Amino acid sequence: MREPGRIDARQHQVSMKKFDKDKLSDVDIYLGEPNEQVRESLRAMMRGEGLRRTRTFSRIDDMINALKEAPPDLLIVATDIDPTLFDVIRDIRHFKMGRNPFIMITLMVRAEDDEAVKRAILAGADDVMIKPVSPGKLLERVAHLTINRLPFIVTTDYVGPERRRAGETRPSKIKLLNVVNTLKKKVDDQRLTQGELNREVENCMNEVMAARLDSHGLKLGWVCNIILKSYEEKRVDKELEDRILILVSVLEDASRTARAIGEPELANICTQMARQVEEMAETYQNPTDTQLGTIRKLTKAFELAKTAKMPPPAPPAEAPPAGDQQAATG
Repeated sequence: MREPGRIDARQHQVSMKKFDKDKLSDVDIYLGEPNEQVRESLRAMMRGEGLRRTRTFSRIDDMINALKEAPPDLLIVATDIDPTLFDVIRDIRHFKMGRNPFIMITLMVRAEDDEAVKRAILAGADDVMIKPVSPGKLLERVAHLTINRLPFIVTTDYVGPERRRAGETRPSKIKLLNVVNTLKKKVDDQRLTQGELNREVENCMNEVMAARLDSHGLKLGWVCNIILKSYEEKRVDKELEDRILILVSVLEDASRTARAIGEPELANICTQMARQVEEMAETYQNPTDTQLGTIRKLTKAFELAKTAKMPPPAPPAEAPPAGDQQAATG
């Protein structure tokens, strides 16, 4: 697998010009590396480049405690610090840990560990670097990605950078999100107060949740089509049952997502649909016509319910305001 994040020479010059030392003194960095010699070498280099607010960790528990207390602008961590690291990164991105799910994340992976590279990408890291990491190369990559950060995408099980290269097409209508980047703001002399950061994170998370609901609809359509095709082709087996249970889990997650963004009616509809599909899973070998009809109509029913709960568009600028609607919640 190629190492992600190759840097164009022209982009590199622009990035490094903006990333000069006098703008880095307030940047907060957490550096996790189990090898003391490597850890101290990287910290010395970063402090020498003006990144004086660099905290180091040799154990993942200490790093987690620090993340819960205050979010860094950049997290750099070696994947061999602990086997649970990928779950930690995923929890950060899904806002299950810490106070800012959009911190910049760079993971350092051993050259022979291809599986770790894949898992790092799937967890939602901004960048993956192959060890040994030279201090100069690390700073170049951080500078480049700070200025040229990829937009995020959201699926039912992923929150993180969109890694499709220019020219590649994505077959679905997954929305690209520009998330808060506190590291770039500091480099641009636009420091956020804690209150401002909280509001930015909340706004971005509203977009994430809305995008996740869209992703649920896409996944429901895909799984429903596979289920119906299996019944048409008389392939009624354990794999089919698993597909039906996937529908249940997607609907339950959609219910939680809807509730999180203040849509209790949509949440209840998703829960009701989940229970109907769950009943079908119990007798999947002999489904009724009604149950098959439910699968055929499921995606459309979800989309209709979701659309019905979307707030109306904002009025034109010249029109009088209608109530206290805010377009940003759409």
